[in-house]
Amino acid sequence: MKFTNNYAENVKLIEDAFDRDDTFLNRQVQNRHNQQLKISVMVLTCMVNTDIIDRDIVKNLVTLSFEGDADAALKAGISAYNTSLTDDANKAAIQIASGDCVILIADSPNAIIVDTKGMKQRDVSAPGTEMTIAGPSEGFNENIMTCLSLVKKRVSTPKLKTEMLSLGRQSNTRAAVCYIDGIVKSEHVKTVKDRLLNIDIDAVLDANYLAETAFTKKRGIFKMCGKTSRPDVFSAKLLEGRVGIIINGTPTALTLPFLFIENFQSADDYYLNYHYANIGRVLRIMGFALSFLMPAVYLALIVHHQNMLPSEWLYSISTSQNGVPLGSILEMVLLFVIFEILRETGTRMPSSIGLALNIVGAIILGQAAVEAKLVSAPMVIVVAFSGTCGLMVSSLKGTVIYIRALYIVMAALLGIAGVFLATILLLINLYDYESIGVPYMYCTSIFNKETYQDTFFRTPIWNMNYRQQRFTDNIKRQGRV
Repeated sequence: MKFTNNYAENVKLIEDAFDRDDTFLNRQVQNRHNQQLKISVMVLTCMVNTDIIDRDIVKNLVTLSFEGDADAALKAGISAYNTSLTDDANKAAIQIASGDCVILIADSPNAIIVDTKGMKQRDVSAPGTEMTIAGPSEGFNENIMTCLSLVKKRVSTPKLKTEMLSLGRQSNTRAAVCYIDGIVKSEHVKTVKDRLLNIDIDAVLDANYLAETAFTKKRGIFKMCGKTSRPDVFSAKLLEGRVGIIINGTPTALTLPFLFIENFQSADDYYLNYHYANIGRVLRIMGFALSFLMPAVYLALIVHHQNMLPSEWLYSISTSQNGVPLGSILEMVLLFVIFEILRETGTRMPSSIGLALNIVGAIILGQAAVEAKLVSAPMVIVVAFSGTCGLMVSSLKGTVIYIRALYIVMAALLGIAGVFLATILLLINLYDYESIGVPYMYCTSIFNKETYQDTFFRTPIWNMNYRQQRFTDNIKRQGRV
């Protein structure tokens, strides 16, 4: 809906949009040079910096001399802040709801929009989910401009482009699509923007809304876009040729394309010596594999292939199972259910209580269950160890539950053959994924001078001379150091 050449009608358009909203304020201002001039300053009082409005807008509207239209007032310098003109009443209402100030002057068919956002925000602090030993302690917060400043502080080049989008029919959430011109592939930027603009949803309140609606394979168990709360990690991804998305109101940013091997990478891998960093990366990969292979292999051996076990092991396991009322399969499933209940309860409780609860659940209840002959000791060890391994890679801890269930079912039905069959099904599923056109398993299926530098192992920084060819046409990262 457009503004008209009637001041009263224009004011009514905005007031009707904020009907029954007690935070809406329409302040009438009188210009000392033309007291007959009608001026309205419209804001949501909970969203703006009132000092900016009083000092730089209202004061200038009262003291400056200008003709009776918005364009003349803007040229007279009513505000030193970011200003623009619009003839769209809907856009003006959305800007007010976002924390901007809208000024209507006389019968002008245009409104002045001034950036006066002043909402309280959380200070920049270390991200709680991506802690590092040696890296910086800055993390994104919920303000999109603060997040962008943290990125631009690290990548100070005019080639870092930021395109702003508005997402959500009701929320009108601001999102910034970030990329480095000359490194990123243009088709990747176009794909990301097209998918974002095609989202038809009421509100985008968190990064996960975009991850699930625009970039995740339907009914898939693996995530298709990277998530980070660290500006240093986000900047590094942009320098590799990725596209980044920062969403207002959430401290988590997205990066695309995303590869499976990135689940096992940590920010500390690049802040510590590569010899030590590689140990941690290999342990994370091993932990992920053991989280579902260990219970499945153990179940297959004790149910279908007892003759493959050494006699001492077989005797020890048989002795521990004497008097246990549950079968091995049901026993394992029950223990994993209890483990997940304790983990979820510990996560949702306050940190001090959660720690105590985990200790009670893991030690006291486990020991009591073994002594009461409700479960066998080897089964508790297998479940506890594989469950702990499943928590090593936080981004895959939900996925591990589904994979582990598949392996347990296949091992219970077919033994070792079922484990191999489950592995084949898992690999087929993984190689079927794509992230905005890039194969999910790209770096693990193709080995060349670009991919080997930062996959299962990280080579020294002086040897990381190339970017991934599927991310960029500008593969030369640095000269040989």
